[in-house]
Amino acid sequence: MGLGEYTREEVARHNRMGDVWFIIHKYVYNVTEFIYEHPGGQEAHLRVAGKDASRCFDEVGHSDEAEMLMKKFRIGVVVEGSAASLQHPGGEEVLLEQAGKDATEPFEDVGHSSDARELMAKYKVGELVESERKKVKEPVAKDWNAESGSEDSSSWTSWLIPVTLGIIATIVYRFLTAA
Repeated sequence: MGLGEYTREEVARHNRMGDVWFIIHKYVYNVTEFIYEHPGGQEAHLRVAGKDASRCFDEVGHSDEAEMLMKKFRIGVVVEGSAASLQHPGGEEVLLEQAGKDATEPFEDVGHSSDARELMAKYKVGELVESERKKVKEPVAKDWNAESGSEDSSSWTSWLIPVTLGIIATIVYRFLTAA
């Protein structure tokens, strides 16, 4: 018997007691009947019902026997998904976490390469209307050539105060140990 082909949307509809499907590493499993026998309890399956449970499955560290038993409940493969999510090196979860949100800051925090930025342009579907955009404050580069007395005074205090405190502590220590 061949495996069926299911979209993530189809799997997502099977997410309640009496109808529990999930995805593990691109395979679709119907564990509706097994939910009562699962050693980790039915809550473990209900928590991931209708979702991709790959990460949860891997983190638990299932036995070889468990992996063999899984094949009994495998009903298909996932055939649909955006090309971006299937190619993203961080996995689909990274993209889904930011879905529908402004992902500018997380994108920049990761430090994506120029290749990643070029690839991202391929998936651009439009631009946010001007009234919905957040104003991004551009970082201001420090002008190291500018002569500024306030900059010099802060550099003096950054080393002068600790040195002075060190000298005072040394004098107090010598005074107390000499007595």
